[in-house]
Amino acid sequence: MLLKDAAEFWVNREFDKLGMPYSFGGREESQGTKRRMVTAAGETIVEVDSVKELKRLLPSRILGLKSKYLLLMNTPSIYSLNELWQGNRNNVQPHYYTALELFSEQPGDKKKERIVVGDSTLLTDMNKLGEYYLDDMYFFRLVTYIAFPSVWQCADWSETGIVVCLVIIVVCLLAIILLILYHILYHRKVRESTKPCVCGNTVLCIDKDKYQICDIVFDEIGRTLTFGGKKVINCPLQPYKLLCAFIHAENHFLSNDRIIEICGWTSGEDGIGDRRRMAISSLRKLLDSKNSHVNLESGKNEKEEMGFYLVIK
Repeated sequence: MLLKDAAEFWVNREFDKLGMPYSFGGREESQGTKRRMVTAAGETIVEVDSVKELKRLLPSRILGLKSKYLLLMNTPSIYSLNELWQGNRNNVQPHYYTALELFSEQPGDKKKERIVVGDSTLLTDMNKLGEYYLDDMYFFRLVTYIAFPSVWQCADWSETGIVVCLVIIVVCLLAIILLILYHILYHRKVRESTKPCVCGNTVLCIDKDKYQICDIVFDEIGRTLTFGGKKVINCPLQPYKLLCAFIHAENHFLSNDRIIEICGWTSGEDGIGDRRRMAISSLRKLLDSKNSHVNLESGKNEKEEMGFYLVIK
């Protein structure tokens, strides 16, 4: 409808600019099935097509005659039609952009004229609005294009409802992001708290020949373990030798062969594996691993040797 209003205004304005007197006789619309036009080349008859008739952009025959004369005399005037249509569109729905494609198919004219008005990049099937005729003989076919703006351009940002919805969306997104970060940090903390930690800096030399492992104080000279500054126990010889070796070993790791060597056994003896496990179990019991969190975990060192680490767990 905005295009039809612009077209009617355009025809009357541009024709009046010519300052030419004119008269129109006969009925406004022909009731027959044929329309005739007489030119210097002779008479031209066009069959009335009901489908094309519905696509006539101008409502009356006299306006169609005016537009045909305009386009024959001054074809570039079609540029002002697009400007008027774009102006009408801006007043009602801004951010829409228009373009026109005019085809002139005059009888006897083998060279069909084509004129593009507006942004030629809009001439795609996606932007095509429709095809119309600017005269009652269907000689001037007008293809119209309109580009629809994005939702962000169409929205009225002064509306309270839109602002409230955006605030709610932003708050929800922030809540989701914070929830995800909380879960990531929480699970990371859980993993770190349950992950065995190799005693490195956690074995502290607090005095000459005295070492603190978490809440346990080991007196290497006195061969005693003090738990929480209260409970004191003496270390049997074998667990004592193993604990000393663990404290002074690199990364507090002892290989299986090194454990056998410390205990004074010989590799290859029958049941050597069971004896080694019993020795480690005795040291765990001495350290009260369940309560002190000081434990011995099996693993490999950088040389791919199997053995045990002294760890805080």
